[in-house]
Amino acid sequence: MSWLNLGLPVGGPALGIILILIGIVIFIFPRIINYLIGIALIVSGIMWCMGGGWIWGIISIIFGIIVMIFPRILNYVVGIYLIISGLLLILASGWALWPLIIGALTLLFGIIVMVNPGVLNALVAVYFIIQGIFLLAQYYHWF
Repeated sequence: MSWLNLGLPVGGPALGIILILIGIVIFIFPRIINYLIGIALIVSGIMWCMGGGWIWGIISIIFGIIVMIFPRILNYVVGIYLIISGLLLILASGWALWPLIIGALTLLFGIIVMVNPGVLNALVAVYFIIQGIFLLAQYYHWF
């Protein structure tokens, strides 16, 4: 599925570290989650586009902008984003184990946020930390 090329984001380890730090900051300062999520989505979208993953990058940028403009619907926007991301990761995984697991977790997190929006802060923080670790592991060929 070449049209679904997610590519690797430019600066894989930098994005991984940024996402881990944002996840930690969300745990510490949950009131600024809207801006952190919006910024994280826009930054990762730009990096995905620079790395050749246009579909993933454009989706991330659009959802990041929506989150920044309409913070009251944050839970649903993030839930939909996670569901779409999870499906794209599963489709693009080629049944490789780690991308398939990350895609399934992303899809599951999206469904949980849509069903129970109150868990958004903790779930998004954990998701960013997991995604950051995954990007670092992928860049440094830990698996």
